[in-house]
Amino acid sequence: MRNVKHIAGAATLFLLSLFLVVREEADVRADDLAEYQVKAAYLYNFAKFVDWPERAFSGPDAPMTICVIGEDPFGGALDGLRSKTVKNRKVAVKRISSSRETGGCHVLFIGPAEEDRMDELLLSLKGRPTLVVGDTERFARRGGMIGFLMERNKVVFEINEGVAKRAGLAVSSQLLKLARTVY
Repeated sequence: MRNVKHIAGAATLFLLSLFLVVREEADVRADDLAEYQVKAAYLYNFAKFVDWPERAFSGPDAPMTICVIGEDPFGGALDGLRSKTVKNRKVAVKRISSSRETGGCHVLFIGPAEEDRMDELLLSLKGRPTLVVGDTERFARRGGMIGFLMERNKVVFEINEGVAKRAGLAVSSQLLKLARTVY
């Protein structure tokens, strides 16, 4: 009888620890989801505070296209932007897999899963009127335009204004004031 109680106690302890691990992983995923919901809102708001040259759009009715290249960490958070407008243009959302598909992207998010090909992607976008945003370490210093950072569980960002200017983009002074660092 004593062995049965010992086995039952061990099984309960095992199930409890398994529950805590699964719950902890769910909390981490929930935190990631909340982080990327905030970042999706930032992408939309960045578009409001950047001016593109007319050549960046195929015509007056062309949408403001927000693209994600590679693995999409946003879940459905970006899809909610499709009902919005920026500077009298409807917002479109595209998920793409290669740099050949970046034509027509006005805001391009390069996620952490693209770290291995980051330099290649940034080089392929150099000088193009695409607001290039990412959240890998030192993104803005590596040639991206806006890099997300996490500080004390808050999303903040850096801006590489020089790269944006060379691409023909004008970043609002209001947005520059909100950036943690401007290069």
